Amino acid sequence: MLWLREAFASHQLMLELLHGQAFFVLGLSIIFLARQGARLEIARGLPLLAVFGFCEALVAWSTAWLMSLSAPPLWLIWSRLILLTIGYAFLLAFAVRTHLPLDKHHWKRWALASGVLLAWLLALGIARLSGVPSEHIWLGGEIAARYGLALPGGVMGAWALHRQTRRTIEPARLPLVVSHLNITEFALGLFALFGGLFGPGAPIFPMSVLNEGNLLRTIGIPISLLRGLSGMGITFGVVRALSIVFNEIELWLESVERTQALARERERIGRELHDGIIQSIYAAGLMLEGAQHSISAEPTVASTQLSRAITSLNQTIQDIRRYIFDLRGEMPRDDLETGLSKMIKDFRINTLLKTKFIVEGEDTRPLTAERRQHIFQITREALANAARHAQARQVEVHLRYGVNALQLRISDDGIGLPSLPINKGQGLRNIRERARLLDGMLDIDTAPNKGMAIILTVPY
Repeated sequence: MLWLREAFASHQLMLELLHGQAFFVLGLSIIFLARQGARLEIARGLPLLAVFGFCEALVAWSTAWLMSLSAPPLWLIWSRLILLTIGYAFLLAFAVRTHLPLDKHHWKRWALASGVLLAWLLALGIARLSGVPSEHIWLGGEIAARYGLALPGGVMGAWALHRQTRRTIEPARLPLVVSHLNITEFALGLFALFGGLFGPGAPIFPMSVLNEGNLLRTIGIPISLLRGLSGMGITFGVVRALSIVFNEIELWLESVERTQALARERERIGRELHDGIIQSIYAAGLMLEGAQHSISAEPTVASTQLSRAITSLNQTIQDIRRYIFDLRGEMPRDDLETGLSKMIKDFRINTLLKTKFIVEGEDTRPLTAERRQHIFQITREALANAARHAQARQVEVHLRYGVNALQLRISDDGIGLPSLPINKGQGLRNIRERARLLDGMLDIDTAPNKGMAIILTVPY
């Protein structure tokens, strides 16, 4: 072991720097990852572990600084001791936080760590006031911090992490996460051994046996290397486990988004089919019904209606083919006023209802094709309802261009409704959904024997 001790002895300063680097990376990694996993139960205590990592890094670097100085300043020695104790207190707080059930008002989370830390500070102050030499205070303070904070913090942290893994991660069937958390548990146990149980030598048991010098003479490896390796193990386990969890969450979110997109697309297709193709088939049915009634008395009129019905059905077949090969469908090319005028003209011819189309104002801010499509489908649905259910004699469509919005009013003089159906009728549901997609406001005014008016306000 002599050659091994000599090899490490010449690089002792570098080992302390690497020891600090390992725990500094631990703190940085947790800061970046814990923010993403703030809602994860297993990640909520990690900020405490990050503080421990930063403190342990500063302790290691200050130890390296002390080794390079022939006469180290007192403030540096005291700073190292205070940082060491604060870091170990946060390690114990992490262990308690991970062990206890989630309850942010639970006083036990902080009582143990803060109580031990206060007892340590009180003992330090009493020793200082009693005239105990500073060297004895530094030695006793570090031994008390390692045995009172680091040792129980590391052991309890390893056990609490293992317990939480079994409770939250194993039921989710994430074996890679479990294996990496097992590495973290093992590394915390190693730190409890080499950071808590083995400390500076003292003439009383167990420090007279379990100290850094005896460990170096026995196995030839300096304690700073073993502590640094435990820090690397904690960092690797935490980072890999959280990365895998985040990847699983991303995959799950992508699956949910695909499911939601599919549901939205199904609703859109159902809306388009109901508002377009089904209404066209219904209009063709009305024409065929009219032709049936007039075929004997007015064969010419019946022939004309049959031709229109055939044309309408052929167009419907083309629409169905378009939906099959292009689910998006073709956006309307006409402007709003022209498209509504054509639709109302076809409605008047197909239903023989008296229909008025009134336009007020000028179209100074044209809508996009998609928004026009929604308005056309709302109008088509409202007209179809007037022809099918309202028993109306007259339908009026009033388009008014305002300063900040346009308003479309579709009214009839039919039988009206005592109240609007809540969960019945695909047509009204489609109208409401399209109004929502337009960021518009929909009002429906109806009463028995008062007809119905659908008022759509669409902001530009």
